[in-house]
Amino acid sequence: MLTLRFDPEFTGQIPFLRMAGLLFTGVTCGPSPAPLQSLIAAAAAQTAAGIKLEEISALPGVAGWRRVLKALGTDPTRYRVSSERLLRRAVKGEGLPAVNALVDICNVWSLVSGLPAGLYDADKLAGTALTLGAGRPGESYPTLAGAPLETAGKPVLRDDAGPCGSPLTDSERTKTDESTRRCLLVVYVPPGYPADELERHLALAADWYPRYAGGELAQQVTSDG
Repeated sequence: MLTLRFDPEFTGQIPFLRMAGLLFTGVTCGPSPAPLQSLIAAAAAQTAAGIKLEEISALPGVAGWRRVLKALGTDPTRYRVSSERLLRRAVKGEGLPAVNALVDICNVWSLVSGLPAGLYDADKLAGTALTLGAGRPGESYPTLAGAPLETAGKPVLRDDAGPCGSPLTDSERTKTDESTRRCLLVVYVPPGYPADELERHLALAADWYPRYAGGELAQQVTSDG
């Protein structure tokens, strides 16, 4: 069973964080089916029509993380959490990137909720415990874009092998691909995000993955910092 936890030193600096994890088994990682493509297009269009670019930074899922990054000494306009980048793409009319069904569900979910989320191939994770903590000087990991992310001044998720993601971007090492049959969605929740909104959005993810990528929800776990 997978567990989510916080580095105590990190939560001493940044209290009231939360994480939620949804583990899905028996999934199929292929191109997004037509119904999912329609959902993505509708969500992007609704976002573009309902939010102005300058309003994104005030959304609960974004504003909380911007405050966290500032507290860690990182400029949140230079390093944006993944949900903020997706929201900006949609509002600019650029749509969402098409990767595969598993990633595309994660992205549209993050767009709708405003919360950054990471998606990991559960069989590529080292060990069963994932820990969110502060980045370390000299530490980095290869991102999905191919460039290394220096972790100092940023929140970082680690498994037994080291950094595997963050609210900013996921790692190349643990990404999903055609061989993925178990995927873990990790939701990064900033201080002050409404608990009822989180539960509502988690229910959406629990529905969307089996609906659009097959498989079933095998485990749901939350952790408070």
